[in-house]
Amino acid sequence: MQARSDSSLFGLIEFWWSVASYLASSAQTGLGLWPVPAKPFLTRAEHERLGGLVTFLEAILRRLLYLEAEDLGALPSRSLNGIVWVPTRPQPHQDAPPGKALGSEPRFRLMESTPRKAANPPPKQFRTGPRIRFLDEPAPVDLRDYPALPTDILPSGILIRRMRAINHALDHPGQYITRMRRLIGAAAPVLHTACPPVFRSRRLKHIQQESARDLHAVAMLAHAPDTS
Repeated sequence: MQARSDSSLFGLIEFWWSVASYLASSAQTGLGLWPVPAKPFLTRAEHERLGGLVTFLEAILRRLLYLEAEDLGALPSRSLNGIVWVPTRPQPHQDAPPGKALGSEPRFRLMESTPRKAANPPPKQFRTGPRIRFLDEPAPVDLRDYPALPTDILPSGILIRRMRAINHALDHPGQYITRMRRLIGAAAPVLHTACPPVFRSRRLKHIQQESARDLHAVAMLAHAPDTS
């Protein structure tokens, strides 16, 4: 990537590497994920704050890894009997250090996920009038009848694993850059062309939004095929 020699581009990439490392390590330390790297529940305020940070760091880290992989060049994808193998989900056993339990540390997902569509249409709801209610049956609890409070306890196991996966990618960037180079060699759709909505979040300052959008624009410039 010729543009990598530009000092401003180099500074942009190095800046976001430093910011991502600082934010990820600070969040994991603040959660107290040592010596037991698990925290199944968080308050609603903590859950929402961590969810926004994780979504932001995932988008930043994917673009950083993509730019590093593009700078080094694509690698041939693994093939079996002439069929190109493109990984669609993290491989927990890949590049695992010797002597360490397989799957003990979550792996960072390199490819951006696409929203899933419902396989079957929702069932029809017939509204012909009030239904007969039996007084001897327990009334179902509708959580919408209760206000959402910042102190509510929410399950956060998946969110914690995503945070740990981000730190794992920052601690072992070489492994993920190699995997990204293979994805590029297989022409896998790694990044979405649209700018992530999290880069326009009101929680970010205006200069942070501009810098994040600049990083996305540079990644898309590297992602675009050379038609010259």
